[in-house]
Amino acid sequence: MRNGSSTSIVYPNATYAWYVVFVLLLAGITSYLDRYLLALLVGPVRAYLKISDTQVSLLQGLAFALFYVAAGLPFGRLIDRTNRRNVILIGVLVWSVFTVGCGLAETFAQMFIARLGVGIGEACLGPAAFSLIADYFRRERRGRAMSVYNLSNYLGGGASLLIGGFILKGLTATATLALPIVGAIPAWKVAFFVAAAPGFVVAFLLLTVKETSRKEVAPPAGSGGAVRLGAYLQRYAAVYSALYTVFTLNAFVGLTFASWGPTFFARRFGLSPAEVGLLTGPIGILFGTAGSLSSGVLGDWLVGKGSTRFRIPLISWPIMLAGVICLCLAANLPLALAGEAIVLFGSGLGLVAGPPTFQDVTPNQLRGQVQALYFMLSGVLGLGVAPTAIALVTDFVFGSDDAIRYSLLVVLVPVALLAFVVCVLSQSRYAGLRNEAWPAS
Repeated sequence: MRNGSSTSIVYPNATYAWYVVFVLLLAGITSYLDRYLLALLVGPVRAYLKISDTQVSLLQGLAFALFYVAAGLPFGRLIDRTNRRNVILIGVLVWSVFTVGCGLAETFAQMFIARLGVGIGEACLGPAAFSLIADYFRRERRGRAMSVYNLSNYLGGGASLLIGGFILKGLTATATLALPIVGAIPAWKVAFFVAAAPGFVVAFLLLTVKETSRKEVAPPAGSGGAVRLGAYLQRYAAVYSALYTVFTLNAFVGLTFASWGPTFFARRFGLSPAEVGLLTGPIGILFGTAGSLSSGVLGDWLVGKGSTRFRIPLISWPIMLAGVICLCLAANLPLALAGEAIVLFGSGLGLVAGPPTFQDVTPNQLRGQVQALYFMLSGVLGLGVAPTAIALVTDFVFGSDDAIRYSLLVVLVPVALLAFVVCVLSQSRYAGLRNEAWPAS
């Protein structure tokens, strides 16, 4: 059974569709704001809780990823069967409450539990948002819509650095701040309270978002009518294994820098957390945004020309590799910042290509689960393995905090080369499935 042309399907009003993307973008920004703030606060959190780099990596990685990963597929099934707006709304409230909990934590165990809660809430957002956007936009236009939503990664990450930087800079002279009910607390804790606040506003805005009808529900040709996740992925195992490898490793690189980038600049160039935030925050916003928007435009152009979005990683991986090498071997701060800019542009280019590349070969009934599995694998590698891998190499291979740049080099260069090779070898298989399953409009 072949799916009909997307031009024969009625989609919602374009203006309202872009409003939905805007609200989802705000939700995404708050999620990344809450998620990445800890990376800027490694120094004060480590000192306050009296923990090691490896324990910090567990807070950034395992604590967040554990329930983020465990809840992924159940949320995916829920997204494929129920009201996606409501799933996102509940998730926003959950992660906002637990972000407040991060600011209230007094021990490693309490911080670990709070990060678990943030992960539970955020696990639903990506799969639900991409599924919803795909039903608001035609196939040949959804790349740009998803690229705008994906700006949340860099706007939220950059905002966490900027907000944290401004707060730490403004409160440098004061060791504690007196707040109502909470009392006197260390200045860095205020950053978590500030980061949590926008989530409650976004939850209210989500009430104005409507659930829309599901499009492209029919399974692709040759699927035998099967829409069960396991059977579908098994039938097209070569294509999906390549997609998951290429795009989860993209997340691995991006989340490595989100977790350890601020610490790299602090240790390598002696910058304070406030200086790191104010310097690197704008770079993340500018170059991550540029990469994301470029990916959306390029992807839609490729689809319009009869090609596929899966060609984008052939460009993004060499860019990321060049940026990693430049950053890690930089002899001065300006060159290191240039390297970070290159990495973030390439990361944005590849990251944004992922969801629509999956959507283009996946029937609607499975989109939530396929995306949830993507986020699960990204969580395991990018949130669980990546931060801890860098910490373990730093602690046990080089044995010096100052060697973090070599740890980044040792871990990330092989990852980039592997992903690029897999992408090259899988182009024809993906194009074959794309052309067979969902004929061009």
